[in-house]
Amino acid sequence: MKPVVKISLLAGCIFGAVAGLAVAVSMDFMMGSSPGGSWYDAVRNDVHNFFGEDWAAKEWFINSGIVAVILGIGLIGALLGAACGGIVGKIFSALTK
Repeated sequence: MKPVVKISLLAGCIFGAVAGLAVAVSMDFMMGSSPGGSWYDAVRNDVHNFFGEDWAAKEWFINSGIVAVILGIGLIGALLGAACGGIVGKIFSALTK
């Protein structure tokens, strides 16, 4: 793999992860005041539906669910950013031949 492609792949991965995390956190800030709009409320509601009231009352379980969801969003953003960065790197690599 050429250095241009490696650099653009890594840059795309980092940019995608940061963008995904920024969107996830900004969604919580913008819609957190509405009823059921925060990540905490959404995860608590899903845990209540899937596992029942006993698990929905456990704070550590809700917080670990929030972390898992936000990390998943960051991972998806990193994968999409890496794919786009790889495409851009291939294009620039082809242009410099």
